[in-house]
Amino acid sequence: MKKFNNGKPFHGSTAVEDGKLKGATGRTDYFFFFCPNCPDKYIMRILDYCAIQDTPENRVNSEMKIPAAKGFILAFKLYCEKCKHTDFVKIDNVGLQGGFYKDAIST
Repeated sequence: MKKFNNGKPFHGSTAVEDGKLKGATGRTDYFFFFCPNCPDKYIMRILDYCAIQDTPENRVNSEMKIPAAKGFILAFKLYCEKCKHTDFVKIDNVGLQGGFYKDAIST
């Protein structure tokens, strides 16, 4: 079975931290990531993904008004065809689950 990132360690670079990785939906509900290095919102490809965590319980449910069906952390390997930048990003529902963006980036 093929392992995510060929089994090598992975972590997003500083190019995708501190609000530098942005994205949006297009004509439909599909979400696109914009290359943090290219101008004009060039769209990155998602080369691979994995579920780092997929649990039937969500540890933050007790703090929320409406419970999530389960807990997950997804990792995506991103690639820009234009500038050849490769990076990683994670999306989860077991960490920060509300509030203000300024609180997510402050130490």
